[in-house]
Amino acid sequence: MSKMLIIAAIIMLIIWATGLFMFDVGIKIHLFLLVAVGLFITKVIREK
Repeated sequence: MSKMLIIAAIIMLIIWATGLFMFDVGIKIHLFLLVAVGLFITKVIREK
């Protein structure tokens, strides 16, 4: 389960970075960042 969270977080960060630098998509791209950070924090908390 934790590997799946990490993979999802990495994919969302890549989508966020691509959208931020290549496209003007507005607020949606920042939501990807928030979800990715949330998944990462969830993973860190569950491992302890």
